[in-house]
Amino acid sequence: MSFEANTDLEGGPPTAGAPGSAFGRLVDGLNAFGSVVIGMVMVLMVVDVLMRNLLNQPIDGVAELVATSIVVIVFLQLPATLRHGRMSRADLFIDPFILQRPRAGKRLRAVFSVVGFFACGVIAWATWPLLSRAWGNDEFLGIEGIFTFPTWPMRLVVLCGAALAALQYVLLAIEDWRAAGAAA
Repeated sequence: MSFEANTDLEGGPPTAGAPGSAFGRLVDGLNAFGSVVIGMVMVLMVVDVLMRNLLNQPIDGVAELVATSIVVIVFLQLPATLRHGRMSRADLFIDPFILQRPRAGKRLRAVFSVVGFFACGVIAWATWPLLSRAWGNDEFLGIEGIFTFPTWPMRLVVLCGAALAALQYVLLAIEDWRAAGAAA
């Protein structure tokens, strides 16, 4: 028996909260910006390879920029991934459990969302002092004299992305808890 609840490509993805809410537009906008960053990183890497091989002039700082942008992309797109039900999870257990026992399954999924809220909240809480220090001490990444850039923008994105993901987990938990109350 196959349980493929998240593969309906014709219907729209499930969303927690109002689809046209300001929060939803913010999360989806950050997701779109994350996609733009992916495109910029791809262009940067291609240009670096071309410059390195054709002109023997690599672009300084590409490795640092790519490594930093991966973190930025993850936290820009994490809240939207949750919002649209695209987060990786073990559907092998939870989906059949929800089908067999809807009330208990949705409450269990709400508990999982509370755990996700806690995890993202810890990330946001732990990032705050790092952001404060990066801003206050003018922390930079790279090699001085060759290529450097400030670390605070990356820390800010991690803080905001984790906080928005935590809020999205709260919305998912509330949605599942209400659905469990309405389930037979």
